[in-house]
Amino acid sequence: MTSETSQQPDALDLTVVLANNTAVMGRFMEGLSRAPRPPERVDPAPVRVVRDIVVGTPSDAEGRTELRMDLYLPRSAPAPTPVIVWLAGGGWRMQRRGYGPQLARLFAERGYAMADIEYRSSEVSVWPAQLHDVLAALRHLRDIADTHGLDPASIGLWGSSAGAHLALLTAFASDADGSPSAPGVRAVVAGYPPTDLLCLNDDALPGGVLGVDHSDPAWGLLGGRPSDRAATAVEASPARQAHPRVPPVLLLHGDADLLIGPAQSRRLHDALSAVGAESHLLLVHGADHGFLNTGDWELHPMTATVLSSRTPDAERSVLLTPALIERFFDRHLRTDPWNA
Repeated sequence: MTSETSQQPDALDLTVVLANNTAVMGRFMEGLSRAPRPPERVDPAPVRVVRDIVVGTPSDAEGRTELRMDLYLPRSAPAPTPVIVWLAGGGWRMQRRGYGPQLARLFAERGYAMADIEYRSSEVSVWPAQLHDVLAALRHLRDIADTHGLDPASIGLWGSSAGAHLALLTAFASDADGSPSAPGVRAVVAGYPPTDLLCLNDDALPGGVLGVDHSDPAWGLLGGRPSDRAATAVEASPARQAHPRVPPVLLLHGDADLLIGPAQSRRLHDALSAVGAESHLLLVHGADHGFLNTGDWELHPMTATVLSSRTPDAERSVLLTPALIERFFDRHLRTDPWNA
């Protein structure tokens, strides 16, 4: 730059510079004083809900069962939008849509498409009908991805109890050629899942539920006592289906769970770590079964001990919050530069 065009302060009249500074700052401050004050609260981003999407009509002993799905879609997220599929629990027989976290808040308002899907009750069809239903729902999601601006290559699965069990097995399933049966699934969050159906009684806490008759949900799923259907029980046990190509898994399990002992999640975490897959286990202090089904865990974060395949020799404590789960999905599903 030549001396004729230089704007260095020493080449200008200091009085002129100071006067200009004062004028600019004055206009800026005056603008701030006239700007409206922010609202006392910020209303949540609107979420569009598309209900009763038919995802399949499988045949069973009672005829054909129409299975449906609800979609919670963020209005302001850029397309294509990553998808988190919620799978409700209920012992494989009493599950229903709307049973679990508030999907509009967790996490449709945060830019995720949330899908709440149905699968057949074990009272209608036994295993593996439920796995087939989840895989069919994911295929339908891929079919309607363009219609709803979804990213079929960026899917997360999130479930509780029996739903968590199905989420895990869906993510682990492979076709005959070794390719994933559910392509696009890149992360799983599993809340208090049964992971080894042959060891449920062995892993029960003192005073916990024991499967001793037909009222046991695992009996209903398999069509009989797990030990009498050992081959099917192995096929339906995530801890016995772990392999190195499974997507990253986050396990959440209360250390006071009297329905599904926390050792069930520990079995799966150890199996995944042994094959070199990514696994993180949060043992939630004092929590019993079903804590994801109420809003209390959002309002009152619980302390958890973390075990991770990344640091197998270390334990640390964290607070279980919705933000923690969201960050896990962000890391694996987002394609923004800061999540790449």
